[in-house]
Amino acid sequence: MRINSRIIYIIFGIAVLLVAINNASYYWYTKTLLKDDLSARMASTAIQIRTSIEQSKEGSFYTEDLIGEKLRTAAMFIQGQINPDVDLITNEQLRVLAKQAGVAGISLMQRVAGSDDIGVTKSSEPKELKITSTKPFGYWFTAYDQLLTKHNVTIAEGQSLANFWSGIAEVPASGASEVSKFGFYNDGSRDYITAVFVNADQVLKYQQMVGSDTIVKKTVAANHDIIEISGLNGTTFGKPPKIYQDNNGESFISIYDRQVLFGSYAIKHADDIDRFTEAVQTNKPVSVLKKWKGKTVLKTFVYIPAKTRVSDVQRDVPYVIAIVSDYTSIENTLDRQLIRLALLVVLFTIFSLLCMYLVFRYMGKSKEIAVRSTQELYIQNMDVMFTEIRSQRHDFLNHVQTMYALLSRGKKEEQLRYMEELIEEINEVNDIIRIGHPAVAALIQAKLAQAMRTKILFDHHFTGLEGLSLGVKSVDIVKIIGNLIDNAFDEVSGLVPELRHVIVKGWSESGMLFFSVANLVHEDFDPARVNQMFGTGFSTKVGGDHSGLGLAVVKERVEYYKGTIDVKLVEGYIHFELAIPVL
Repeated sequence: MRINSRIIYIIFGIAVLLVAINNASYYWYTKTLLKDDLSARMASTAIQIRTSIEQSKEGSFYTEDLIGEKLRTAAMFIQGQINPDVDLITNEQLRVLAKQAGVAGISLMQRVAGSDDIGVTKSSEPKELKITSTKPFGYWFTAYDQLLTKHNVTIAEGQSLANFWSGIAEVPASGASEVSKFGFYNDGSRDYITAVFVNADQVLKYQQMVGSDTIVKKTVAANHDIIEISGLNGTTFGKPPKIYQDNNGESFISIYDRQVLFGSYAIKHADDIDRFTEAVQTNKPVSVLKKWKGKTVLKTFVYIPAKTRVSDVQRDVPYVIAIVSDYTSIENTLDRQLIRLALLVVLFTIFSLLCMYLVFRYMGKSKEIAVRSTQELYIQNMDVMFTEIRSQRHDFLNHVQTMYALLSRGKKEEQLRYMEELIEEINEVNDIIRIGHPAVAALIQAKLAQAMRTKILFDHHFTGLEGLSLGVKSVDIVKIIGNLIDNAFDEVSGLVPELRHVIVKGWSESGMLFFSVANLVHEDFDPARVNQMFGTGFSTKVGGDHSGLGLAVVKERVEYYKGTIDVKLVEGYIHFELAIPVL
Protein backbone atom coordinates (compact mmCIF):
# COMPACT_ATOMS: atom_id res chain seq x y z
CA MET A 1 0.00 0.00 0.00
CA ARG A 2 2.83 2.32 0.88
CA ILE A 3 4.54 1.65 -2.47
CA ASN A 4 1.38 2.34 -4.42
CA SER A 5 0.84 5.56 -2.54
CA ARG A 6 4.40 6.69 -3.26
CA ILE A 7 3.97 5.96 -6.96
CA ILE A 8 0.71 7.84 -7.10
CA TYR A 9 2.23 10.84 -5.34
CA ILE A 10 5.20 10.78 -7.72
CA ILE A 11 2.94 10.64 -10.76
CA PHE A 12 0.79 13.40 -9.32
CA GLY A 13 3.87 15.57 -8.65
CA ILE A 14 5.17 15.00 -12.16
CA ALA A 15 1.77 15.90 -13.62
CA VAL A 16 1.63 19.11 -11.57
CA LEU A 17 5.21 19.96 -12.59
CA LEU A 18 4.42 19.40 -16.26
CA VAL A 19 1.35 21.59 -15.96
CA ALA A 20 3.37 24.30 -14.26
CA ILE A 21 6.10 24.13 -16.92
CA ASN A 22 3.52 24.12 -19.70
CA ASN A 23 1.67 27.12 -18.29
CA ALA A 24 4.89 29.01 -17.59
CA SER A 25 6.04 28.34 -21.16
CA TYR A 26 2.71 29.49 -22.49
CA TYR A 27 2.99 32.60 -20.33
CA TRP A 28 6.36 33.53 -21.83
CA TYR A 29 5.15 32.67 -25.31
CA THR A 30 2.09 34.88 -24.83
CA LYS A 31 4.26 37.64 -23.40
CA THR A 32 6.53 37.49 -26.47
CA LEU A 33 3.51 37.37 -28.75
CA LEU A 34 1.98 40.46 -27.15
CA LYS A 35 5.32 42.28 -27.31
CA ASP A 36 5.62 41.47 -31.01
CA ASP A 37 2.02 42.55 -31.53
CA LEU A 38 2.65 45.85 -29.73
CA SER A 39 5.77 46.35 -31.83
CA ALA A 40 3.79 45.65 -35.01
CA ARG A 41 1.05 48.07 -33.93
CA MET A 42 3.62 50.77 -33.20
CA ALA A 43 5.20 50.16 -36.63
CA SER A 44 1.74 50.39 -38.17
CA THR A 45 1.11 53.62 -36.26
CA ALA A 46 4.41 54.97 -37.60
CA ILE A 47 3.34 54.17 -41.16
CA GLN A 48 0.00 55.89 -40.56
CA ILE A 49 1.83 58.92 -39.16
CA ARG A 50 4.06 58.85 -42.24
CA THR A 51 1.00 58.89 -44.50
CA SER A 52 -0.49 61.83 -42.61
CA ILE A 53 2.79 63.73 -42.65
CA GLU A 54 3.24 63.14 -46.37
CA GLN A 55 -0.26 64.48 -46.99
CA SER A 56 0.54 67.45 -44.76
CA LYS A 57 3.82 68.03 -46.59
CA GLU A 58 2.07 68.00 -49.92
CA GLY A 59 -0.27 70.70 -48.65
CA SER A 60 2.63 72.66 -47.15
CA PHE A 61 4.60 72.49 -50.41
CA TYR A 62 1.50 73.51 -52.33
CA THR A 63 1.06 76.48 -49.98
CA GLU A 64 4.70 77.44 -50.56
CA ASP A 65 4.21 77.30 -54.31
CA LEU A 66 1.14 79.53 -54.07
CA ILE A 67 3.19 82.03 -52.08
CA GLY A 68 5.87 81.79 -54.77
CA GLU A 69 3.36 82.71 -57.45
CA LYS A 70 2.25 85.71 -55.41
CA LEU A 71 5.89 86.76 -54.96
CA ARG A 72 6.35 86.66 -58.75
CA THR A 73 3.34 88.94 -59.23
CA ALA A 74 4.67 91.30 -56.57
CA ALA A 75 8.15 91.32 -58.17
CA MET A 76 6.68 92.17 -61.60
CA PHE A 77 4.68 95.01 -60.06
CA ILE A 78 7.73 96.34 -58.21
CA GLN A 79 9.97 96.19 -61.29
CA GLY A 80 7.41 98.26 -63.18
CA GLN A 81 7.58 100.93 -60.47
CA ILE A 82 11.35 101.38 -60.22
CA ASN A 83 14.01 102.86 -62.50
CA PRO A 84 15.97 100.51 -64.79
CA ASP A 85 19.13 102.18 -63.45
CA VAL A 86 19.79 100.79 -59.98
CA ASP A 87 21.84 103.88 -59.04
CA LEU A 88 18.68 105.99 -59.35
CA ILE A 89 16.78 103.83 -56.85
CA THR A 90 16.89 104.54 -53.11
CA ASN A 91 16.43 102.18 -50.20
CA GLU A 92 13.66 104.40 -48.89
CA GLN A 93 11.82 104.05 -52.21
CA LEU A 94 12.03 100.28 -51.84
CA ARG A 95 10.63 100.46 -48.29
CA VAL A 96 7.62 102.39 -49.56
CA LEU A 97 7.12 99.95 -52.44
CA ALA A 98 7.35 96.99 -50.07
CA LYS A 99 4.37 98.30 -48.12
CA GLN A 100 2.42 98.95 -51.31
CA ALA A 101 3.13 95.45 -52.63
CA GLY A 102 2.33 93.80 -49.33
CA VAL A 103 5.72 92.13 -48.89
CA ALA A 104 8.17 92.17 -45.98
CA GLY A 105 11.06 93.50 -48.03
CA ILE A 106 12.63 94.17 -51.41
CA SER A 107 16.28 93.72 -52.45
CA LEU A 108 18.03 94.42 -55.74
CA MET A 109 20.91 92.08 -56.63
CA GLN A 110 23.69 92.72 -59.17
CA ARG A 111 26.96 91.30 -60.31
CA VAL A 112 29.85 92.35 -58.10
CA ALA A 113 32.18 94.58 -60.11
CA GLY A 114 35.18 92.70 -61.45
CA SER A 115 33.89 89.21 -60.58
CA ASP A 116 31.12 86.78 -61.37
CA ASP A 117 29.82 86.99 -57.80
CA ILE A 118 26.37 88.47 -57.05
CA GLY A 119 25.53 90.71 -54.11
CA VAL A 120 22.74 92.92 -52.76
CA THR A 121 23.03 96.50 -54.04
CA LYS A 122 19.85 98.10 -52.70
CA SER A 123 17.33 96.87 -50.13
CA SER A 124 14.47 98.00 -47.94
CA GLU A 125 15.95 95.82 -45.19
CA PRO A 126 19.32 97.16 -43.86
CA LYS A 127 20.53 93.69 -42.89
CA GLU A 128 20.15 92.51 -46.48
CA LEU A 129 22.67 95.15 -47.60
CA LYS A 130 25.38 93.21 -45.75
CA ILE A 131 25.09 90.37 -48.29
CA THR A 132 27.96 91.32 -50.59
CA SER A 133 28.62 87.77 -51.81
CA THR A 134 26.25 84.90 -52.56
CA LYS A 135 28.69 82.35 -53.97
CA PRO A 136 28.67 80.36 -50.69
CA PHE A 137 24.87 79.97 -51.05
CA GLY A 138 25.21 76.83 -53.20
CA TYR A 139 22.29 76.16 -55.52
CA TRP A 140 20.77 79.55 -54.59
CA PHE A 141 23.74 81.24 -56.30
CA THR A 142 23.25 78.98 -59.32
CA ALA A 143 19.66 80.22 -59.57
CA TYR A 144 20.77 83.88 -59.32
CA ASP A 145 23.40 83.33 -62.01
CA GLN A 146 20.91 81.68 -64.37
CA LEU A 147 18.40 84.49 -63.85
CA LEU A 148 20.96 87.14 -64.78
CA THR A 149 22.38 85.09 -67.65
CA LYS A 150 19.41 83.20 -69.14
CA HIS A 151 16.53 84.95 -67.31
CA ASN A 152 15.10 81.52 -66.44
CA VAL A 153 16.14 78.91 -63.88
CA THR A 154 16.52 75.25 -64.81
CA ILE A 155 17.87 73.69 -61.60
CA ALA A 156 15.75 71.03 -59.90
CA GLU A 157 15.61 72.76 -56.53
CA GLY A 158 12.97 75.30 -55.60
CA GLN A 159 10.11 76.60 -57.76
CA SER A 160 10.84 77.78 -61.30
CA LEU A 161 8.40 79.97 -63.25
CA ALA A 162 8.92 82.21 -66.27
CA ASN A 163 11.75 84.68 -65.45
CA PHE A 164 11.31 83.74 -61.79
CA TRP A 165 12.67 81.41 -59.13
CA SER A 166 11.70 80.89 -55.51
CA GLY A 167 13.65 78.93 -52.90
CA ILE A 168 12.28 76.88 -50.04
CA ALA A 169 11.13 78.62 -46.86
CA GLU A 170 14.35 78.92 -44.91
CA VAL A 171 16.24 80.89 -42.29
CA PRO A 172 17.55 83.95 -44.26
CA ALA A 173 21.31 84.45 -44.40
CA SER A 174 20.88 88.11 -43.49
CA GLY A 175 19.25 87.24 -40.17
CA ALA A 176 16.35 89.55 -41.02
CA SER A 177 13.78 87.07 -39.67
CA GLU A 178 13.44 83.53 -38.37
CA VAL A 179 11.93 81.93 -41.49
CA SER A 180 11.26 83.72 -44.79
CA LYS A 181 10.09 82.91 -48.30
CA PHE A 182 12.12 84.59 -51.08
CA GLY A 183 11.29 85.10 -54.75
CA PHE A 184 13.63 86.38 -57.48
CA TYR A 185 12.63 87.95 -60.81
CA ASN A 186 14.56 89.03 -63.92
CA ASP A 187 13.06 89.22 -67.43
CA GLY A 188 16.19 90.55 -69.14
CA SER A 189 15.11 94.20 -69.14
CA ARG A 190 17.23 95.00 -66.08
CA ASP A 191 20.82 94.25 -65.10
CA TYR A 192 19.66 93.42 -61.59
CA ILE A 193 17.44 90.82 -59.94
CA THR A 194 14.33 92.03 -58.16
CA ALA A 195 14.16 89.96 -54.95
CA VAL A 196 11.04 90.07 -52.79
CA PHE A 197 10.44 88.20 -49.56
CA VAL A 198 7.76 87.63 -46.98
CA ASN A 199 7.79 86.04 -43.57
CA ALA A 200 6.67 82.44 -44.00
CA ASP A 201 3.72 82.93 -41.64
CA GLN A 202 1.27 81.17 -43.96
CA VAL A 203 3.45 78.08 -44.25
CA LEU A 204 4.08 78.04 -40.51
CA LYS A 205 0.38 78.56 -39.79
CA TYR A 206 -0.51 75.65 -42.08
CA GLN A 207 2.07 73.47 -40.33
CA GLN A 208 0.63 74.46 -36.96
CA MET A 209 -2.86 73.48 -38.12
CA VAL A 210 -2.15 70.13 -39.81
CA GLY A 211 1.64 69.83 -39.71
CA SER A 212 3.85 67.11 -38.31
CA ASP A 213 3.77 68.32 -34.70
CA THR A 214 -0.02 68.56 -34.74
CA ILE A 215 -0.30 65.05 -36.17
CA VAL A 216 2.02 63.74 -33.44
CA LYS A 217 0.05 65.47 -30.67
CA LYS A 218 -3.26 64.08 -31.92
CA THR A 219 -1.79 60.59 -32.27
CA VAL A 220 -0.42 60.62 -28.71
CA ALA A 221 -3.73 61.95 -27.38
CA ALA A 222 -5.71 59.22 -29.18
CA ASN A 223 -3.45 56.36 -28.02
CA HIS A 224 -3.19 56.00 -24.25
CA ASP A 225 -0.25 53.59 -24.43
CA ILE A 226 1.94 55.93 -26.53
CA ILE A 227 4.14 58.18 -24.39
CA GLU A 228 6.25 60.02 -26.96
CA ILE A 229 6.77 60.27 -30.74
CA SER A 230 9.91 61.70 -32.31
CA GLY A 231 10.81 62.46 -35.93
CA LEU A 232 14.59 61.98 -36.05
CA ASN A 233 16.44 63.48 -39.02
CA GLY A 234 17.75 60.63 -41.18
CA THR A 235 20.93 62.48 -42.13
CA THR A 236 21.88 64.57 -39.07
CA PHE A 237 20.64 62.66 -35.98
CA GLY A 238 23.49 61.58 -33.75
CA LYS A 239 25.98 63.80 -35.58
CA PRO A 240 27.42 67.20 -34.60
CA PRO A 241 24.94 69.92 -35.60
CA LYS A 242 25.56 71.91 -38.77
CA ILE A 243 26.03 75.50 -37.62
CA TYR A 244 25.68 78.34 -40.11
CA GLN A 245 26.37 82.03 -39.63
CA ASP A 246 24.39 84.88 -41.12
CA ASN A 247 25.89 88.15 -42.28
CA ASN A 248 25.51 89.53 -38.75
CA GLY A 249 27.74 86.78 -37.38
CA GLU A 250 24.80 85.12 -35.63
CA SER A 251 24.78 81.30 -35.60
CA PHE A 252 21.74 79.37 -36.77
CA ILE A 253 20.72 75.84 -37.79
CA SER A 254 18.73 75.28 -40.98
CA ILE A 255 15.22 73.98 -40.39
CA TYR A 256 16.16 71.04 -42.63
CA ASP A 257 19.26 70.19 -40.56
CA ARG A 258 17.56 69.93 -37.17
CA GLN A 259 18.20 66.57 -35.49
CA VAL A 260 14.56 66.33 -34.34
CA LEU A 261 12.25 67.33 -37.20
CA PHE A 262 8.98 66.99 -35.29
CA GLY A 263 7.54 65.72 -32.03
CA SER A 264 9.61 65.59 -28.83
CA TYR A 265 12.71 63.64 -27.87
CA ALA A 266 12.80 63.67 -24.07
CA ILE A 267 13.04 59.91 -23.44
CA LYS A 268 16.65 59.16 -24.38
CA HIS A 269 18.80 56.05 -24.01
CA ALA A 270 22.47 55.47 -24.69
CA ASP A 271 21.88 53.01 -27.54
CA ASP A 272 19.27 55.09 -29.40
CA ILE A 273 21.80 55.94 -32.12
CA ASP A 274 22.56 52.21 -32.59
CA ARG A 275 18.85 51.37 -32.96
CA PHE A 276 18.42 54.40 -35.24
CA THR A 277 21.31 53.23 -37.44
CA GLU A 278 19.97 49.66 -37.51
CA ALA A 279 16.54 50.88 -38.68
CA VAL A 280 18.12 52.99 -41.43
CA GLN A 281 20.46 50.27 -42.65
CA THR A 282 17.91 47.42 -42.62
CA ASN A 283 14.90 49.57 -43.57
CA LYS A 284 12.89 47.46 -41.11
CA PRO A 285 11.20 48.36 -37.80
CA VAL A 286 13.48 47.92 -34.77
CA SER A 287 11.98 47.49 -31.28
CA VAL A 288 13.69 47.26 -27.90
CA LEU A 289 12.47 47.16 -24.29
CA LYS A 290 13.91 49.84 -22.00
CA LYS A 291 13.48 51.16 -18.47
CA TRP A 292 12.31 54.72 -18.00
CA LYS A 293 11.32 56.31 -14.68
CA GLY A 294 10.94 52.90 -13.05
CA LYS A 295 8.70 51.33 -15.72
CA THR A 296 9.23 49.33 -18.87
CA VAL A 297 8.77 51.06 -22.22
CA LEU A 298 8.95 49.74 -25.76
CA LYS A 299 10.90 51.91 -28.20
CA THR A 300 10.15 51.30 -31.89
CA PHE A 301 12.22 52.86 -34.67
CA VAL A 302 10.78 52.98 -38.21
CA TYR A 303 12.82 54.39 -41.10
CA ILE A 304 10.97 56.62 -43.58
CA PRO A 305 13.17 57.15 -46.66
CA ALA A 306 12.85 60.27 -48.77
CA LYS A 307 11.15 60.06 -52.13
CA THR A 308 13.35 59.78 -55.21
CA ARG A 309 16.04 62.38 -54.69
CA VAL A 310 16.32 65.01 -57.38
CA SER A 311 19.28 66.80 -55.86
CA ASP A 312 21.47 66.94 -52.76
CA VAL A 313 19.31 69.75 -51.35
CA GLN A 314 15.55 69.41 -51.42
CA ARG A 315 12.52 69.82 -49.20
CA ASP A 316 11.92 66.12 -48.63
CA VAL A 317 14.45 64.53 -46.23
CA PRO A 318 14.58 60.98 -44.82
CA TYR A 319 13.71 60.50 -41.17
CA VAL A 320 13.11 57.87 -38.50
CA ILE A 321 9.89 57.82 -36.49
CA ALA A 322 10.68 56.76 -32.91
CA ILE A 323 7.64 55.75 -30.84
CA VAL A 324 7.88 55.16 -27.10
CA SER A 325 4.96 53.08 -25.78
CA ASP A 326 4.06 52.00 -22.25
CA TYR A 327 4.77 48.28 -21.85
CA THR A 328 3.90 48.22 -18.14
CA SER A 329 0.20 47.52 -18.66
CA ILE A 330 0.91 44.37 -20.66
CA GLU A 331 3.58 43.31 -18.20
CA ASN A 332 1.31 43.83 -15.18
CA THR A 333 -1.60 42.01 -16.79
CA LEU A 334 0.54 38.98 -17.60
CA ASP A 335 2.11 38.99 -14.13
CA ARG A 336 -1.34 38.98 -12.54
CA GLN A 337 -2.36 36.06 -14.73
CA LEU A 338 0.77 34.13 -13.74
CA ILE A 339 0.10 34.72 -10.04
CA ARG A 340 -3.51 33.57 -10.39
CA LEU A 341 -2.42 30.51 -12.32
CA ALA A 342 0.22 29.60 -9.74
CA LEU A 343 -2.28 30.08 -6.92
CA LEU A 344 -4.81 27.81 -8.63
CA VAL A 345 -2.19 25.11 -9.16
CA VAL A 346 -1.08 25.28 -5.49
CA LEU A 347 -4.65 25.17 -4.14
CA PHE A 348 -5.57 22.34 -6.47
CA THR A 349 -2.46 20.40 -5.41
CA ILE A 350 -3.16 20.83 -1.69
CA PHE A 351 -6.80 19.88 -2.10
CA SER A 352 -5.93 16.81 -4.19
CA LEU A 353 -3.27 15.62 -1.73
CA LEU A 354 -5.68 16.02 1.20
CA CYS A 355 -8.37 14.05 -0.61
CA MET A 356 -5.93 11.28 -1.52
CA TYR A 357 -4.66 11.06 2.04
CA LEU A 358 -8.18 10.69 3.47
CA VAL A 359 -9.14 8.12 0.86
CA PHE A 360 -5.99 6.06 1.48
CA ARG A 361 -6.63 6.09 5.26
CA TYR A 362 -10.20 4.96 4.79
CA MET A 363 -9.30 2.23 2.31
CA GLY A 364 -6.35 0.86 4.33
CA LYS A 365 -8.23 -1.92 6.23
CA SER A 366 -7.33 -4.73 3.92
CA LYS A 367 -4.32 -5.07 1.70
CA GLU A 368 -6.36 -6.68 -1.05
CA ILE A 369 -9.18 -4.18 -0.72
CA ALA A 370 -6.69 -1.40 -0.32
CA VAL A 371 -4.84 -2.40 -3.47
CA ARG A 372 -8.05 -2.68 -5.46
CA SER A 373 -9.61 0.46 -4.01
CA THR A 374 -6.32 2.32 -4.40
CA GLN A 375 -6.14 1.31 -8.04
CA GLU A 376 -9.72 2.46 -8.62
CA LEU A 377 -9.21 5.61 -6.61
CA TYR A 378 -5.98 6.34 -8.49
CA ILE A 379 -7.68 6.09 -11.85
CA GLN A 380 -10.70 8.04 -10.68
CA ASN A 381 -8.70 10.83 -9.07
CA MET A 382 -6.28 11.10 -12.00
CA ASP A 383 -9.29 11.58 -14.28
CA VAL A 384 -10.63 14.25 -11.95
CA MET A 385 -7.21 15.88 -11.72
CA PHE A 386 -6.65 16.06 -15.43
CA THR A 387 -10.23 17.21 -15.95
CA GLU A 388 -9.58 20.01 -13.51
CA ILE A 389 -6.26 20.76 -15.19
CA ARG A 390 -7.84 20.89 -18.62
CA SER A 391 -10.64 23.08 -17.30
CA GLN A 392 -8.16 25.41 -15.59
CA ARG A 393 -5.94 25.59 -18.69
CA HIS A 394 -8.99 26.13 -20.90
CA ASP A 395 -10.13 29.05 -18.74
CA PHE A 396 -6.63 30.51 -18.76
CA LEU A 397 -6.43 30.31 -22.53
CA ASN A 398 -9.84 31.91 -22.93
CA HIS A 399 -8.84 34.71 -20.63
CA VAL A 400 -5.54 35.44 -22.39
CA GLN A 401 -7.10 35.15 -25.83
CA THR A 402 -9.92 37.51 -24.84
CA MET A 403 -7.40 39.99 -23.42
CA TYR A 404 -5.32 39.76 -26.59
CA ALA A 405 -8.38 40.22 -28.83
CA LEU A 406 -9.64 43.24 -26.84
CA LEU A 407 -6.22 44.88 -26.93
CA SER A 408 -5.82 44.31 -30.64
CA ARG A 409 -9.38 44.97 -31.82
CA GLY A 410 -10.02 47.94 -29.60
CA LYS A 411 -6.75 49.63 -30.46
CA LYS A 412 -7.03 49.18 -34.17
CA GLU A 413 -10.56 50.54 -34.22
CA GLU A 414 -9.43 53.67 -32.40
CA GLN A 415 -6.49 54.10 -34.74
CA LEU A 416 -8.64 53.45 -37.82
CA ARG A 417 -11.28 55.91 -36.70
CA TYR A 418 -8.64 58.51 -35.96
CA MET A 419 -6.87 58.03 -39.29
CA GLU A 420 -10.15 58.17 -41.23
CA GLU A 421 -11.06 61.47 -39.58
CA LEU A 422 -7.57 62.90 -40.07
CA ILE A 423 -7.20 61.88 -43.70
CA GLU A 424 -10.74 63.17 -44.42
CA GLU A 425 -9.78 66.53 -42.88
CA ILE A 426 -6.54 66.85 -44.87
CA ASN A 427 -7.99 65.67 -48.18
CA GLU A 428 -11.35 67.44 -48.03
CA VAL A 429 -10.66 69.17 -51.35
CA ASN A 430 -9.44 66.07 -53.16
CA ASP A 431 -11.42 63.24 -54.69
CA ILE A 432 -10.43 59.68 -53.84
CA ILE A 433 -9.17 57.89 -56.91
CA ARG A 434 -11.30 54.86 -57.48
CA ILE A 435 -9.65 52.80 -60.13
CA GLY A 436 -10.46 49.28 -58.99
CA HIS A 437 -6.90 48.12 -58.41
CA PRO A 438 -5.57 49.39 -55.02
CA ALA A 439 -1.89 49.48 -56.00
CA VAL A 440 -2.58 51.34 -59.27
CA ALA A 441 -4.94 53.75 -57.49
CA ALA A 442 -2.33 54.57 -54.86
CA LEU A 443 0.33 55.13 -57.53
CA ILE A 444 -1.88 57.44 -59.61
CA GLN A 445 -2.87 59.41 -56.53
CA ALA A 446 0.79 59.97 -55.63
CA LYS A 447 1.64 60.99 -59.20
CA LEU A 448 -1.26 63.46 -59.25
CA ALA A 449 0.26 65.21 -56.24
CA GLN A 450 3.66 65.22 -57.94
CA ALA A 451 2.16 66.60 -61.14
CA MET A 452 0.44 69.38 -59.21
CA ARG A 453 3.75 70.42 -57.66
CA THR A 454 5.64 70.38 -60.95
CA LYS A 455 2.89 72.09 -63.02
CA ILE A 456 2.24 69.08 -65.23
CA LEU A 457 -1.16 68.43 -66.79
CA PHE A 458 -1.69 64.77 -65.89
CA ASP A 459 -4.61 62.95 -67.53
CA HIS A 460 -5.43 59.37 -66.54
CA HIS A 461 -8.14 56.92 -67.51
CA PHE A 462 -8.59 53.32 -66.35
CA THR A 463 -11.39 50.89 -67.10
CA GLY A 464 -12.01 47.22 -66.54
CA LEU A 465 -9.68 46.80 -63.55
CA GLU A 466 -12.48 46.37 -60.99
CA GLY A 467 -12.28 42.92 -59.41
CA LEU A 468 -9.80 41.78 -62.04
CA SER A 469 -7.85 38.71 -60.96
CA LEU A 470 -4.50 39.55 -62.46
CA GLY A 471 -1.73 37.12 -63.21
CA VAL A 472 0.70 40.00 -62.71
CA LYS A 473 2.00 40.95 -59.27
CA SER A 474 0.86 44.35 -58.03
CA VAL A 475 4.45 45.34 -57.29
CA ASP A 476 5.38 44.69 -60.92
CA ILE A 477 2.42 46.71 -62.21
CA VAL A 478 3.58 49.62 -60.07
CA LYS A 479 7.15 49.21 -61.34
CA ILE A 480 6.01 49.26 -64.97
CA ILE A 481 3.54 52.17 -64.78
CA GLY A 482 5.60 54.11 -62.24
CA ASN A 483 8.78 54.04 -64.33
CA LEU A 484 6.90 55.04 -67.48
CA ILE A 485 5.19 57.96 -65.71
CA ASP A 486 8.46 59.06 -64.08
CA ASN A 487 10.14 58.95 -67.49
CA ALA A 488 7.31 61.04 -68.99
CA PHE A 489 7.46 63.57 -66.12
CA ASP A 490 11.23 63.93 -66.57
CA GLU A 491 10.80 64.43 -70.30
CA VAL A 492 8.18 67.20 -70.02
CA SER A 493 9.84 68.95 -67.07
CA GLY A 494 12.12 70.74 -69.51
CA LEU A 495 9.15 72.18 -71.43
CA VAL A 496 7.30 75.37 -70.61
CA PRO A 497 4.40 74.72 -68.19
CA GLU A 498 1.65 74.96 -70.84
CA LEU A 499 3.29 72.12 -72.82
CA ARG A 500 3.81 69.76 -69.89
CA HIS A 501 1.24 67.13 -70.70
CA VAL A 502 1.27 63.44 -69.74
CA ILE A 503 -1.50 60.92 -70.48
CA VAL A 504 -1.79 57.46 -68.92
CA LYS A 505 -4.44 54.87 -69.74
CA GLY A 506 -5.14 51.32 -68.62
CA TRP A 507 -7.76 48.74 -69.57
CA SER A 508 -8.33 45.01 -69.82
CA GLU A 509 -9.68 43.20 -72.83
CA SER A 510 -9.82 39.56 -74.00
CA GLY A 511 -7.48 38.26 -71.32
CA MET A 512 -4.96 41.05 -71.87
CA LEU A 513 -3.96 44.01 -69.69
CA PHE A 514 -3.12 47.17 -71.64
CA PHE A 515 -1.31 50.32 -70.52
CA SER A 516 -0.49 53.44 -72.51
CA VAL A 517 1.68 56.36 -71.37
CA ALA A 518 2.13 59.37 -73.66
CA ASN A 519 3.84 62.74 -73.31
CA LEU A 520 4.81 65.71 -75.41
CA VAL A 521 8.44 65.69 -76.52
CA HIS A 522 10.89 68.42 -77.44
CA GLU A 523 10.82 69.68 -81.01
CA ASP A 524 14.38 68.43 -81.53
CA PHE A 525 13.50 64.90 -80.37
CA ASP A 526 15.36 62.35 -82.51
CA PRO A 527 13.13 59.38 -83.53
CA ALA A 528 16.26 57.25 -83.83
CA ARG A 529 16.53 57.33 -80.03
CA VAL A 530 13.43 55.16 -79.68
CA ASN A 531 15.34 51.94 -80.30
CA GLN A 532 18.00 52.92 -77.73
CA MET A 533 15.66 53.88 -74.90
CA PHE A 534 15.26 50.42 -73.40
CA GLY A 535 18.98 49.80 -73.10
CA THR A 536 20.46 49.72 -69.59
CA GLY A 537 22.20 52.99 -68.78
CA PHE A 538 20.55 55.02 -71.54
CA SER A 539 19.33 58.41 -70.26
CA THR A 540 18.67 61.84 -71.72
CA LYS A 541 19.09 63.51 -68.32
CA VAL A 542 22.44 65.10 -67.54
CA GLY A 543 23.78 64.85 -63.99
CA GLY A 544 21.68 64.06 -60.91
CA ASP A 545 20.84 60.57 -59.76
CA HIS A 546 19.45 59.27 -63.03
CA SER A 547 21.00 55.94 -63.93
CA GLY A 548 19.04 55.06 -67.07
CA LEU A 549 17.44 51.97 -65.51
CA GLY A 550 13.75 52.96 -65.60
CA LEU A 551 12.82 51.83 -69.13
CA ALA A 552 15.19 48.86 -68.88
CA VAL A 553 13.23 47.69 -65.83
CA VAL A 554 9.95 48.18 -67.72
CA LYS A 555 11.21 46.06 -70.62
CA GLU A 556 12.49 43.31 -68.33
CA ARG A 557 9.19 43.07 -66.39
CA VAL A 558 7.01 43.13 -69.51
CA GLU A 559 9.09 40.42 -71.18
CA TYR A 560 8.97 38.38 -67.96
CA TYR A 561 5.17 38.21 -68.33
CA LYS A 562 5.40 37.45 -72.07
CA GLY A 563 4.08 40.90 -72.92
CA THR A 564 4.88 43.36 -75.70
CA ILE A 565 5.95 47.02 -75.89
CA ASP A 566 5.21 49.36 -78.78
CA VAL A 567 6.71 52.87 -79.03
CA LYS A 568 5.52 55.40 -81.60
CA LEU A 569 5.45 59.15 -82.26
CA VAL A 570 2.06 60.71 -83.04
CA GLU A 571 1.52 64.47 -83.46
CA GLY A 572 4.37 65.48 -81.16
CA TYR A 573 3.59 62.86 -78.51
CA ILE A 574 5.63 59.75 -77.79
CA HIS A 575 3.40 56.77 -76.90
CA PHE A 576 4.52 53.74 -74.89
CA GLU A 577 1.88 51.02 -75.31
CA LEU A 578 2.13 47.72 -73.42
CA ALA A 579 0.09 44.53 -73.62
CA ILE A 580 0.44 41.87 -70.92
CA PRO A 581 -1.51 38.57 -70.76
CA VAL A 582 -3.27 38.13 -67.42
CA LEU A 583 -4.93 34.72 -67.79
